[in-house]
Amino acid sequence: MELACALHFSGSELQIAKATRLVADAGFDALEISPWTPRNLSNAGVKNLRSSLRRNGLRFSGFTAIYPPEMTLASPSSASRRANIIYTNRLIELAYSLNGRVLVWGSPRSRDIPKGVPFRQGYAWLAELLKTSGSLADDRDIRIAIEPINRFESTTIHNAREALAMARLVNHESVGIAYDTFHTSLEEDSFTEPIVLAGRYLAAVHVSDCNRKIPGKGHIDFEPIFDTLKRVGYEGFVTLEAILSRDLRDDLVSARRHLERLIA
Repeated sequence: MELACALHFSGSELQIAKATRLVADAGFDALEISPWTPRNLSNAGVKNLRSSLRRNGLRFSGFTAIYPPEMTLASPSSASRRANIIYTNRLIELAYSLNGRVLVWGSPRSRDIPKGVPFRQGYAWLAELLKTSGSLADDRDIRIAIEPINRFESTTIHNAREALAMARLVNHESVGIAYDTFHTSLEEDSFTEPIVLAGRYLAAVHVSDCNRKIPGKGHIDFEPIFDTLKRVGYEGFVTLEAILSRDLRDDLVSARRHLERLIA
């Protein structure tokens, strides 16, 4: 396992160069970013990201929070759904060009099924997007990780069993599921059983404590979680996705040290 960091909860206003330097100085192996927070990732932004990663000796783990809230994946408009697929495919190509590994398919408001759309129809449209983009992801060796989101933030796919059902329906090697300790704390009866259930489908791991602060500032016991990740043979990135204090660097260094002990 390697350690990545995402700053879209705290530090999203930082320019790419500053964010990359901060994450590298704190000792992480990789950076994970949202492609639209704080602004859409332009061609110039991609170039800047690539050079900043190289300059700071960081890898790129992939994209998270990939869809802006105004994007409706299960839109009744066929033109909008085609545009959503084009957007997703662009992210797959960008991740591939940056040697990334994963797109975390969370974005709760975007993947909510709109009012007036029958659940079965909306669910089928979500699966259609994943099937279509999954074909490209297969070719590019990029994983799409379906993230269970707690019921207070999303109307669909709340737990590992539901995410696994979607992944099996889509039936692409590239489409798996994400494990997020914060959402797990709200939706599951166990922190370790979802990891075992995911098995080979486990494609991404996000960590924060039960209050979404860095591990160690809440009540989650992370040792059994990491023991189980090791037991199932997870070898991907573990991404810190937390709300940080005002002293970003202090929190990042503390979190990195805590996580390093757990993955050792």
